[in-house]
Amino acid sequence: MEDITVNFLLGILKNERKTGELTAQPQDFYALITKAVNLAADNSDERRNISKLGLQIKELRTQKLLVYLAYNKAMPHPMPAEEEALYIQIKKVLNRSGGDIKTTKLKVTKTIPQIVTPTGSKLGPYEQNQLIYLSEISDIKFIIDNKLGEITD
Repeated sequence: MEDITVNFLLGILKNERKTGELTAQPQDFYALITKAVNLAADNSDERRNISKLGLQIKELRTQKLLVYLAYNKAMPHPMPAEEEALYIQIKKVLNRSGGDIKTTKLKVTKTIPQIVTPTGSKLGPYEQNQLIYLSEISDIKFIIDNKLGEITD
């Protein structure tokens, strides 16, 4: 990933606003933003702008994450670790509150481009050995039956 700059973050924010889908971001995305803020001079415009843009991106992505949960859509990968943790945490709360969403942890056995399952769900792209969480039983069955992944603990 290139250096986190104001222009780089503006580009990401623009891309996020263009689509209702979450764009794939590296697992350490927010850590990289925090590092860029810390490296910028104290009280500088650059520091304030990076911080503000990072917050705007995080808020927009959180809204999209909630939409993904509402419609039981699989999350794109890679995705920031903080978002993945939030997604799992909210799913657990929904399960405890009587919701019927149950996630299954799968390990991808082959690199998979974005695919559309027979039920119409978009999955991927995924890298070999990547851990993913799916809740749609037919999607889980599709991944396993086609030897694209296996259930893991």
